[in-house]
Formats: sequence, C-alpha cells, structure tokens
Amino acid sequence: MHSNRPKIGITLSEVQEAPTYRWPARKRFDFLKREYYEAIFAAGGLPILLANSDPPSNLDELTDLLDGLLLTGGGDFNPKTYGQASLSGNSEPAKARDGFELALIEKAFDRKWPILGICRGHQALNIALGGTLFQDLSCMPFKTLPHADPQQTGQIFHDVTIDAESKLFKIVGAESIQTNSSHHQTIDRLGRGLKAVAFAPDGVIEAVEHTGHDFVLGVQWHPEGHIDRDHSVKLFKALVDNARKLM
Repeated sequence: MHSNRPKIGITLSEVQEAPTYRWPARKRFDFLKREYYEAIFAAGGLPILLANSDPPSNLDELTDLLDGLLLTGGGDFNPKTYGQASLSGNSEPAKARDGFELALIEKAFDRKWPILGICRGHQALNIALGGTLFQDLSCMPFKTLPHADPQQTGQIFHDVTIDAESKLFKIVGAESIQTNSSHHQTIDRLGRGLKAVAFAPDGVIEAVEHTGHDFVLGVQWHPEGHIDRDHSVKLFKALVDNARKLM
C-alpha cells in the first residue's frame, strides 16, 4: 500500500572496525538514536535510514526514493574535508560517513529537497558548502559558555536568540528559546549561501539557513532530545511539511 507520508532520509553514525572483541560487533557498523526516527514519524514523515557507503554508491537510485533529508548528530568530521590538520581531542574519523554525507548533500541540493541538519549535521551543511569549523570551542577568539556534554546527560542548556527576519523565526515563532547543547566544535567561516540566524549568548552560531532555498536549515542543538518542547516539534514538522510539497 502506498504511503502518503513524505519519505525523509536519515543519516546514521558510523563505528569503525575494532581490533578486539566489543559489543555488538568487531566489524564497523552504523547506528541511530531512536529519537530521530520517532520525531520524523510523529511529524508525519516516513523515516528511511541511510546506510553509509564508501565510496558513495547508487546515490541516484537511493535519492529517487526520498522527499527530504535529516542530517543527524554524531562524531567529528575529519578536518581534512575543510582543509585543516586534526587537533588532539577529536573523535575518530568516520571516512564512509563523511564522504557519503557530502555527496548526499550535493544530491539534495540538486533535487531541491528540504534539509534539516542537527549538531554534526548543521556542521556538515557548512562544510559541504565550503565553510570551516573551529575544531574546539577553546580555539574561538572569545570565552564561551559550557556547550559540551561529555556524559550525554541532556541537561546542558542555554538561551538562543533568533533573527526575527529569518525563516527559523517564522517556524518557531519566537526570538528567544532555550536549547540543550552537546558539542565541542562550531562553525567558523560560513559556507556559500548560508546565513547565521541564531546565536548563543556568547556569540556561538546556533543556526544557519540557506538564502537560496525554501528550507535548508541547520541547528547546533538537539531538538530530538527534547521533543516535548514546542520549538523542537515545529522544526521536524517544518521539514516534513516542506517535503510533502515534493510528493
């Protein structure tokens, strides 16, 4: 039976092969927090999980199935993708994921899909469009608030101020919201066509949107982690509603 739900592709985190036994497998594998899947389904979309491939393969066939794209959080992008040497403290590179996501973002732009990037996904959008990152918040030219959450408590929060002229403001309907935070990297130089539209009190870029597309949005926080908040629900609903226009 044909589904009337827009099909939203969701990227997966990647774990590299291990030299010794570990649970659940020594071989490399992909995984996803259920919160992403559940948020898309609750917003009216049909989640399609996108396995990483190296090199990216069958992208044309794969993207024929989809109406929109959710770029999820996860480990650090390899800094070589934006022309930098890696600093100590970065997570292990995920070669297949990095290459797959960059190719997928290019396809998404070609097909004019709506895109929502979350945390790493927000950074992935910027890298794909030629931007760069601060590899650690300590590299920034000013002192920052606590943004990292090493123990994954979900209890690190700060306020975010939103540009009242932005698409993000039209979605959430507020100039100030409180968000969770779990990252140690952040956007430095903006990618082509991107505009910073939300900031933490310390000046860290918290959201970007593309000026040439109806719905290409990246947020540095994790709305899937607090889906009980109205502004979180609105983000996923906006992605699904914009994807429905392509069906």
